[in-house]
Amino acid sequence: MLKGVLYFKLETFSARVLGPLFRRTGQSLYASGTALQGHLSNEDRLVPSVRCVPISDAKYPRLLDADWVAPNGTVIGDVRLGAGASLWHGVVARGDTASIEVGKNAIVQDLVHMGSTSNRTVGDKVIVGENAYVGANAILDACTLEPFAYVGMGASVGKGSVIESFSVVAAGAQVGENSVVPSGQIWAGTPARYLRDLTQEEKHLISEHHLEMQQLSQIYAEETEKSFREIIEHKEALIRYQRADPSQKAEDKAAEHGVPVTHEDLDYIEHRVYHDYVGTVDYDIRDPAHTEGSQDKAWLPYEQDMTHYPEVFKQYQENYARFDQVKKRFETEQPFVEQGASPFTRKMPKDMSPWEKRYDDVMPKYTGTLCQ
Repeated sequence: MLKGVLYFKLETFSARVLGPLFRRTGQSLYASGTALQGHLSNEDRLVPSVRCVPISDAKYPRLLDADWVAPNGTVIGDVRLGAGASLWHGVVARGDTASIEVGKNAIVQDLVHMGSTSNRTVGDKVIVGENAYVGANAILDACTLEPFAYVGMGASVGKGSVIESFSVVAAGAQVGENSVVPSGQIWAGTPARYLRDLTQEEKHLISEHHLEMQQLSQIYAEETEKSFREIIEHKEALIRYQRADPSQKAEDKAAEHGVPVTHEDLDYIEHRVYHDYVGTVDYDIRDPAHTEGSQDKAWLPYEQDMTHYPEVFKQYQENYARFDQVKKRFETEQPFVEQGASPFTRKMPKDMSPWEKRYDDVMPKYTGTLCQ
């Protein structure tokens, strides 16, 4: 107990006294050295990250529940991300111009700009609903995207507009201010207008694409959260694999697909076959029907002796007999005879007098000479 109290006091003294003292000493030494160098000095500065920039104690980004925020994204001010949401490369979320709320599992793709860009007023808000999708290079200006809304790449949504659930703003479209895109419709053009209704197949395709992007964002999150040591170890493992023996890599790939590559694998397969087909067989078997004159005999399970196999094999034998009957039926059939005459066969009437009279009334009857 006493040891723990002493350790706590020492840690507190180091954090509150020694740490600031050493920092001030280092800063003063750095300033003195810079002054002595004069015009030859070079003042190095560390640029603070813009990935998470608070603007006050009450307005700061809340990103802990999100799946992934790209390292080169810019998140400023009052921004709140739901569980499973992701902000991709180069996203600019201006929470200092308008409060931004990104719902659960929403995806905001590369280089998207969110905020209030025109006619800023107090209370401007950007709402991206649950499972909504915002394509790359899109612009959201204090608008509302309801759950499962889809905004294509390069599109822009004006201030006060509402994109309802299961509606699509096509790529490059520009939705004007205070517009409403009804649910289940596709809007396109500049300015955006109704194009057609969304099909059920397209809804499924959008949901599949959304799921793929969400899984990819989780992979990016795992990669960007790796420490320097983990990155070095991963590269070393990759180099070792590239320099490995090609035959060993082929064996590894075959093992992944379940192909036996070692004697142990082959022994296991042989044991399994023996256990399934031979292990439970009694080679010295008496006729179960007690036929007169029967005697003990030895047999092998792989012989085609169906009397000693289970009933399921007898059923297979019956199916084979039926197959032979059907095969014989198809081999002996005469399809052209059975189907009868072709419906396209030309049939000439026996009495041609009506047609002959028609031509006789119009033209003189041919008598066999060249001249009439």
